[in-house]
Amino acid sequence: MAQDASQRWNRTEGVLIAPGTTPDEVAACLSEHGVVARTEWYPSTSHLVGLALLTDSEGRVAVTPPSRGGVVPGMGVSELAEQVARQMGAAVTIGPASFNALPDDVTLPDVPSGVSESTRTVVVSPLSAYTVPLQATLLERPLVVASVPGIDRRIVMYTGEGPGLGAFGWDEESLPALVLTAGDGDLTVRAVTTDDIEDDAVYSWAMTSRYVWGSVDEPGPALRHLVEELLTDSTDATAIAEAVPGADLEAATASLSMRGAAGMSAMTSALGLPEWVDSVLTGRLAPAEVPGAVVHEPRGLSNAVGRSVGLMLSDPQTPGAAFRQSYVYTVTERPWVVRGLVALEAALGGTLVGKGLRRRQRTGHVCAGLVTVGVMLMSNAVVQLSLASWVRHKELRHRADEEMALVAEELGA
Repeated sequence: MAQDASQRWNRTEGVLIAPGTTPDEVAACLSEHGVVARTEWYPSTSHLVGLALLTDSEGRVAVTPPSRGGVVPGMGVSELAEQVARQMGAAVTIGPASFNALPDDVTLPDVPSGVSESTRTVVVSPLSAYTVPLQATLLERPLVVASVPGIDRRIVMYTGEGPGLGAFGWDEESLPALVLTAGDGDLTVRAVTTDDIEDDAVYSWAMTSRYVWGSVDEPGPALRHLVEELLTDSTDATAIAEAVPGADLEAATASLSMRGAAGMSAMTSALGLPEWVDSVLTGRLAPAEVPGAVVHEPRGLSNAVGRSVGLMLSDPQTPGAAFRQSYVYTVTERPWVVRGLVALEAALGGTLVGKGLRRRQRTGHVCAGLVTVGVMLMSNAVVQLSLASWVRHKELRHRADEEMALVAEELGA
């Protein structure tokens, strides 16, 4: 029984760096060698071309035969990398093979990071609203948050450069998350399902791609079928749609075949997101102008902790309500208990730091473990004291407001 053609070939990826050349010239070079390939690039970095080829078990590249359809084994990947690199004055890597023929005096253009002052990011996540103030402080950037009750998700928005949500990892309650990014020609959707970036499902509407059909002008059925099966990037829209409850999978899949901003707009509609999400991504609406949105500025750790706790205490559905009520009662009615515990924690931290430093006098080396733990205990004591003071002040003010309301009601009666 003849072996199926697709079972003989493996997809092998690579990259070509050739300043001063165009993707068309790269395609012409590959075509001259009869290579069947898929190339892709961003318009802003057209000198950086991604390659996807077909190779067999012996590392030979699939090329078009001169007299019949389909593909046959050609030269090895090492030979192809060297020939293309020399011909184009480029640096070429294909699978395990690489060859650098860049001129010594060449200056490589800067590769944009993909994030600029005009970048707009929208994150759809089940994260708790009370964690956003802390995130704003840790990321050192303003975060705008809006809730979407219909899909039980929070929408967090921010603009410009800097680290974004997930920069320091994702916790389980924030996943699955969907990250939509637009700006400077970048239009990307990313579904985050685990804390491992390799598990992300990513699609960009800004990427340009083309097929190189070897030395033939019009591919036959066999060649076209092989390329579509092994070289087509068929991003699975399932992971993207599953990140948002109630999303339309069929419409989400269709949006991936559209071009540019129209594709991203179709995706937001397929996900059932509010219309203003598309307005934020296209720059027609500032995140702070979203109806009902709350802006959280980075105002320091103590302030962030206070705001987070305030949001948590005001949400009766937040897990641990009984514990919070006990905590509020303790810091309000028995503040000396909290002060005593904080004093003990700070004293213990100071003792550990002292022991770590005294060890230096005896051995000449500081005990980093003791000093680190001691500093952490003292820092935590300061935060706990500030938190307890803030919660007590908030509770006493709340009680005073209730009493004033009762007095006003009695006087009005």
